[in-house]
Amino acid sequence: MQKRAETVEDMTVLLSIHDISPIYEDDIVATYDRLSDLSISKLTILVTPFYGFKKSNMISEDSIFTKFLKSLDLEIAMHGYSHFSKSGSLFEFDGLMQPKVTTRLKDGVSILKKAFGMKPTGFVPPSWESPSKVVRAVKEIGLGYCVNGNSIHRLSDGMIFSTAEKIISEGKRALNLEPSLIEIELGGSLQIGIHPLDYCTNEIFVILEDLKDRLGYKFQAYSDFLSSKA
Repeated sequence: MQKRAETVEDMTVLLSIHDISPIYEDDIVATYDRLSDLSISKLTILVTPFYGFKKSNMISEDSIFTKFLKSLDLEIAMHGYSHFSKSGSLFEFDGLMQPKVTTRLKDGVSILKKAFGMKPTGFVPPSWESPSKVVRAVKEIGLGYCVNGNSIHRLSDGMIFSTAEKIISEGKRALNLEPSLIEIELGGSLQIGIHPLDYCTNEIFVILEDLKDRLGYKFQAYSDFLSSKA
């Protein structure tokens, strides 16, 4: 059966903070405060269960950091397992066979379920890119959606929702907005991923303020958007 596809409505931003890990604890607090200053409260936090395969970066149920994240009452989705492969590549699943991908994702879900008391809602891979085997594995382990590039796969019914552009910040690295400028001015739908270090440069927040106040974009978490399309 051919999957059905639909474009996300214009003037919509599916907003998230990615690389949520204890390694960025103070930065995440500062980033959230900056969003609050802009009166932006609809977003998803993308949590990496075992960032960099370092025990100190594992999400744990008894940490102050986890309690802070829970207190925000935001959607929690999974963002990779370790974020990096053991060789250091950002594409942590590329060299893994399907059973290993499924096992690793199950382990990540187990960590987050223990820490937060619930399963993550969906899966967004590092860099927003992953092979199709990841989408299959995410469906197998029972999460609600999987993002791959500009496509959001709703796994309950096979629907695919697509955005016009995605803007993924990497913190201190300068953003290249040139490919997205036309779509932004036309009001095309966007996925925007904020890095915890973005508050250091303020660049992404200037963009968000412009989208909100000048262009009239609305911000949504992934799960809220998908629920609205039931």
